[in-house]
Amino acid sequence: MALASPTYSVTLHHLAPGAVAAGLAYPDEQLSAVSLPQLREMLYALGEVSSRLTIYEPSTPEIRIKTDREIFVVRTRYRRLCFVGYEAALRGEEHSVAYILTTITGTTEVAKAPEPRVERPSAASIAASAAPEDTGRIPRWLKIAVMAAIIVGCNGTAAWLLLRPPRSPAPAYTLMVPDESAALLGKVAGEYRTGSQEGDRRLIIDPDGTLRLARFGQNQAVTQPTTKTARGALVDNRPALITSDPAAITLKDADTLVFFGVTYKRHNP
Repeated sequence: MALASPTYSVTLHHLAPGAVAAGLAYPDEQLSAVSLPQLREMLYALGEVSSRLTIYEPSTPEIRIKTDREIFVVRTRYRRLCFVGYEAALRGEEHSVAYILTTITGTTEVAKAPEPRVERPSAASIAASAAPEDTGRIPRWLKIAVMAAIIVGCNGTAAWLLLRPPRSPAPAYTLMVPDESAALLGKVAGEYRTGSQEGDRRLIIDPDGTLRLARFGQNQAVTQPTTKTARGALVDNRPALITSDPAAITLKDADTLVFFGVTYKRHNP
């Protein structure tokens, strides 16, 4: 005499009939005498529903399965099935339908192979890829060529910005011949100051073109000494000194110089 196939009492919570959809609008549905094939399809349907749920889903879909021995609960968590009470045993592994049914029935359940999904391109996409000129779209090869040109241009600009020589603070100038330069240096040679307080600057011009710059500290102590050289030049057809930086020292009059926008007055001890 053949044994009767086992049946189960099943409750669907927040699930449509057959567990094909989830939502608060679905009331609890109690089903009696559910066969194993029917229960299997419900669990697979719940697995498909869980893969589409988001964190904003207000419902808590679950399937409660009652046997003659105990009650099992299957919920959804992180877009996967969750076999309640067996999380520690699985240790993070997938709660598969095969594992759930094997636990409930006590017999080994073979996992169902997933159905292959074939993505079929739409007629619109086929037409767009086959004839881009008919739809007004830019051909893919032209997009690639434009992007390549933009990348080359950006790289070239970056390289020029990195490798270009630093901009000189000196204006356009013409150096004097040595005799004229020596005569100008002899004329302007001397000591110049912006003041005599702490923080003021001092500039000494030697007849040989040596420049000695410094800043005054407390009690006119000389700090931050710097030495440069200079030659006579013409800036806007007016006599000036061009330092080795180069930078320009303009001559306002016989006793006044301007260097980097700071005015120096001749100092007569």
